[in-house]
Amino acid sequence: MKNIRWWNRLLTLTGVVSLTVGCLSGCGGGEPDNGSSRPGSQAESQGDLESGTGEASADGAELTDEPENETADTGITFPLAEQVELTIATPDGSVASLADNLPVWEEIQRRTNIKINWDVTASKQYVEVMKLRVGAGGGKLPDIMFLPNGLSLAELGAEGTILPLEDYIADSANIQKAYEQFPNVKALTSADGHIYSVNTLNESAYFAPYSFIIRKDWLDRLNLEVPETIDDWMTVLRAFRDEDANGNGDSGDEVPFSAGGHAWYTTYWANAWGLHLFQSDGWYPDENGRMQYEFISDEAKEFYTWLNAFYEEKLLDEEFLTLGDENKLYEKVARDEVGAFTAYPSRIATLEAALASNGVENAELIPVVPPQGPYTRMTEVVGDMTVNGYVVTSSCEHPEVAVALMDYMMSDEGKELMNFGIEGDTYVKENDGTFSFTEKVTANPDGLSASEVLSSYGCQLGLCYIKSDKREQAMLFSYPETLQQKIIDVTDATRPYMVAGMTLPPATEEESEAISGLSGDLATYIWEMTGKFTVGTADIEAEWDNYVSYVKQLEVDRILEVKQAQYDRLTSQQ
Repeated sequence: MKNIRWWNRLLTLTGVVSLTVGCLSGCGGGEPDNGSSRPGSQAESQGDLESGTGEASADGAELTDEPENETADTGITFPLAEQVELTIATPDGSVASLADNLPVWEEIQRRTNIKINWDVTASKQYVEVMKLRVGAGGGKLPDIMFLPNGLSLAELGAEGTILPLEDYIADSANIQKAYEQFPNVKALTSADGHIYSVNTLNESAYFAPYSFIIRKDWLDRLNLEVPETIDDWMTVLRAFRDEDANGNGDSGDEVPFSAGGHAWYTTYWANAWGLHLFQSDGWYPDENGRMQYEFISDEAKEFYTWLNAFYEEKLLDEEFLTLGDENKLYEKVARDEVGAFTAYPSRIATLEAALASNGVENAELIPVVPPQGPYTRMTEVVGDMTVNGYVVTSSCEHPEVAVALMDYMMSDEGKELMNFGIEGDTYVKENDGTFSFTEKVTANPDGLSASEVLSSYGCQLGLCYIKSDKREQAMLFSYPETLQQKIIDVTDATRPYMVAGMTLPPATEEESEAISGLSGDLATYIWEMTGKFTVGTADIEAEWDNYVSYVKQLEVDRILEVKQAQYDRLTSQQ
């Protein structure tokens, strides 16, 4: 099939010989619902992403005498000589409506000569509204549609509701270039062998990663270095516990390490044991390509044993399971009680300000790279591809133009518009290739935040795009320069150890039915036992075999069969 040949060609171009995987775990993955039962958290997502598909071919799109923007190998160029109208159904913006012809989209229409008719629904109602419209059948659908959660690509494709896109994608220069950068888009191939959507891609998944945050002033007070290994961390946290790290004269009021109210947060440490529990929920292939459930592995037993000792030594907050949420953790941090925790580095400015308002002078929080552990040094990051994407429906009279537009969105020009807005109005491009926002964004006269200003222009709304890490860097303008540099430094230092969470292709209808309800029961039990193993109410040595046996009773092997089939479909595209 042509899509198989395309993937082979793509992998040859990129030199990819090993699998790179990624997902939006928790807020999105390779499936509609992974039953993770873990908390909605800052560790899971830093923004709402959409996605799209790409193609181009020549069907009535003639060359013009104007400067050409060639979007694909087939030769479609923008602006089109003759205008084409397309209708796009998508969740609407919360700050301004796409229906108002926002500046970014006005510019895109000018540059492409495509007139866009917006079919928008408020974000909270979009899924239900579009599911009803698609389910009703018989009526004309929009040309391009953001796929609502709960609808199957393969099902809609088999019914002829949406079009397969792999042949278009094979000729889409910008999308192919983007896919070289994000090889885990192989997960978009459905069980029937077709590709029905191409999703928004997220460079910023690797910028300012979720990190260990530590009190640098406590380290300095005790003449300690930033910990580099698990053993170093144990040494530092014992000193925080015993040596009056906050300097208030009471050596017993410090909490060396705290977490945000759920056992899941403790699994961030499991990265050092080579486990993918934090973002992939334990579903991960071994070196032979066999899917494993890592929560019942020998390494998990070792990790739980260490975690229990960590707790028994009073290095882990005794209240970590009852805090309720991360806000309670941050309240403890602000009270000068906590020496280390996990968070996005962007939290630091707010927390340092809270410490200062509580009379804590010269408090300094720093993000640090993950520690070297018994097996590896790594950190799982939020995936670099969204779970749902834009599809082209069978109602579309000009699918080649529809996909050419989406290919344009993946170009450098489209990327710049979608992330930064209008040059000279909302941003300036510096000589070194970086970007800076104008005062309209950084000090908006109407009191809008920077993200609200950009959203009001149409940025990151409406169609597929690449979320730029340069935008994330430019958005640091509101932070003190010292924190800006800390975030850039920890990003660069951590990048070699980043592993994106697992993304699998969509489950078939039969696969979904086969494991319906199983994942939720399994996750509930896993998090219950993670808490019990940690605090010692369940003895790891005495109860491990029973724990593994009960996990199997919850039909983990049945789930693994489905995960394996999904993974095999993924790797068959190599």
